[in-house]
Amino acid sequence: MVACYPGNGLGYVRHVDNPHGDGRCVTCIYYLNQKWDSKVHGGLLQIFPEGRSVVANIDPIFDRLLIFWSDQRNPHQVKPAFATRYAITVWYFDAKERARAKEAHQRGKRGRGVLGAEVSWGCPL
Repeated sequence: MVACYPGNGLGYVRHVDNPHGDGRCVTCIYYLNQKWDSKVHGGLLQIFPEGRSVVANIDPIFDRLLIFWSDQRNPHQVKPAFATRYAITVWYFDAKERARAKEAHQRGKRGRGVLGAEVSWGCPL
């Protein structure tokens, strides 16, 4: 997934990538933002390990790769960004959990799943 925040103060609320067992087990985020200054541009990724109030503040700087568990162990959020902010996210899946999630989705027991998405909000490419 390619995410772009256009720099107008948008962020992303605190969440977990895989709260319902959709197969995602590892989240990898690669940042593409050259000359990023979080004091000016905002856009920090905040991770709340194991749901604690202790926060890891991560600058979305160019060529940084971040890897973390996709489940309840790592709730995270993106603080409002005031410059165009790009990130590429790739998830590694557990094949058995993913198959169960797809089967449940086909039976109508689960209404959500990640098959691929793009977040743009009007960002220049």
